[in-house]
Amino acid sequence: MGRICYSLKQVGKEYCRFMAATRSGAAVEIRLDECDFDEDDIRDIFSSERKALLIATCHISLPSQLDGAVRSLTTAILSGSDYVDIPVEFPEPTRRWLMNLAMNKGCRVILSYHNYSTTDTPQRLQTIAEQARREGADIIKIVTTARTPEDADAVLSLYDHFEPDRLLAFAMGPDGRTSRFQAFEKGAPFLFVSPTRRGATAAGQPCWADLLPDDAIKLRGEAALPASKSFAQRAILLAALSGGTTRLYGVTHCDDTDAAIGVARALYADVTLEGTTLTIEGHQDILRNGLRVRDNTLFVGESGLLARLCIPLAGLSEEDILITGEKTLLRRKLDDQRDALSKLGLRLTFTGRCHLPVKVHGKLHAGAVTVAGDKGSQMISGLLLALSQCTEESTVLIENVTSEPYINLTTYIATFFGLTGYDCPEASDSPEEADDIRTWYVDPSQPITPVLGLEVERDWSAAAMMLAAGAVAGEITLRKLDLHSRQADAIIYDLLRQSQADIVHDPEKGTVTVRRSILPPFLFDITDAPDLFAPLFVLACFAEGESVIEGIGRLRNKESDRAASFAEEFGKLGVRTEVSGDNMIIYGEENRRIKAAACSSHGDHRLAMALTIAALFADGPVEIDDTACVAKSFPGFLEIIETLKNS
Repeated sequence: MGRICYSLKQVGKEYCRFMAATRSGAAVEIRLDECDFDEDDIRDIFSSERKALLIATCHISLPSQLDGAVRSLTTAILSGSDYVDIPVEFPEPTRRWLMNLAMNKGCRVILSYHNYSTTDTPQRLQTIAEQARREGADIIKIVTTARTPEDADAVLSLYDHFEPDRLLAFAMGPDGRTSRFQAFEKGAPFLFVSPTRRGATAAGQPCWADLLPDDAIKLRGEAALPASKSFAQRAILLAALSGGTTRLYGVTHCDDTDAAIGVARALYADVTLEGTTLTIEGHQDILRNGLRVRDNTLFVGESGLLARLCIPLAGLSEEDILITGEKTLLRRKLDDQRDALSKLGLRLTFTGRCHLPVKVHGKLHAGAVTVAGDKGSQMISGLLLALSQCTEESTVLIENVTSEPYINLTTYIATFFGLTGYDCPEASDSPEEADDIRTWYVDPSQPITPVLGLEVERDWSAAAMMLAAGAVAGEITLRKLDLHSRQADAIIYDLLRQSQADIVHDPEKGTVTVRRSILPPFLFDITDAPDLFAPLFVLACFAEGESVIEGIGRLRNKESDRAASFAEEFGKLGVRTEVSGDNMIIYGEENRRIKAAACSSHGDHRLAMALTIAALFADGPVEIDDTACVAKSFPGFLEIIETLKNS
């Protein structure tokens, strides 16, 4: 019986070692001509402990590449390669020397012929194969390019003349695709596949996911993403702070966005929603009259972002402003920058221990202030917006900066509303500052102007959860994702590509499609993107090895103590985790079996979504006590999952 052989190109050394260590009973072909490896890398790969057979391959297209190819193949043989692929176009003395070296080292020889333009006559192919057999090849490899189905048949006819278990004969190209499987059925020793679609080493090569049985694909189809609540909340608030009419396109409902609309109305804005177009007519003139707040009260729902944006902005009012909320937000600390705000003229009076409701007293004034970045970015974002309305320039020095992408998103959206007087030199431009320090210079008296029309980006937090679902459970297509978005969670796309997940962007169609993938363990620091914890946790559960998520201290003041609640609830499903300082280790393994259990979402929308995805693999029912909380950020999530399950 033949083996599946994973062909690897344009990958790193560690991924090669990972595949060799985990593909038990299979083979792994390292395309040395398609990877940027030096001799030390090759030694590390081919001398590593492994469960798969390793094949060293190095094709050439120019005579000048011969010496380099021979050095690479020689290093692989000496380091312990199980097979070496030697092209028949190598000079006869070179072929003989490599074959003798391989024989002495116990490395089996594949003599290969490739025609990348057409298919030779059957007689010509037989002659090449016979020559390879006479030279002593352990395996004869004949690969052509099929222009017609008959070309593929011509290559397959070699199985009538040579021992099937010593012959690899198939055709490349769309017309040759089925010949790969037919050759394997005839007894060929290997079926070459790529781990991902973009990793195919030849036209027509199947992918690993193509070989999966139907029941291994739990989700399939296209998922509609909501608008970014992070983007929408900032834009709605700024529109309400302006004097004029702003139109936001592509807005979708979720609890946090609805809370922002409520805040806008409390700021005397007129708000209408027709379909997905939100029209906000602001009536503020902060530079002349200060901030006006209806009944001196702002209700922010369960949104920590809104609360933290509004606290500094409340300091622009001539009156004391009460900020209140609901549900889990009433248990979350909101005194992140209390000392810094005090130095700028604001006093906070909390009803409970640093929890909402909070009354903001005093009048914000300009100045130079130092804030603690490791306490989060949201209050800093609100402070930068508020200081733009003061009468003098301000300087905000952020120490131990974290979640910097969220601050950048705030100032980016603010530019649409006329707030362009922000300057934060890059660390490289300010050699006196450390990498974890940023200084923002805020121009005074900047009018907030309405925007004629602004498209709200699709939500990368929601996209990250769906991409994780596709990578572990099926094939999911997403549309309208901006790969250049300033949303912090957009980095999930790069992470999946770096992890060799089967993810493909089609710019012409405007789609991103991810399929169930072979997932290596990973290490990722969520300090700048804490909302990625949930999708990364899901990926780690199904990765083949021990993954580490760093920066979990950022999770203790979310809707739940997110690191603790994930460990607790996934522990009920059989997922083993371990916390070491600020890091969480998730012990993933191949074909993990998820146990049936009764779980709690702890009122945390991201935990509810993660448990829902894991439940697809459970050996029995997984009951989740509260899934309605997903409406906070992704109201249609549960319905989308059901649709994808039934597609």
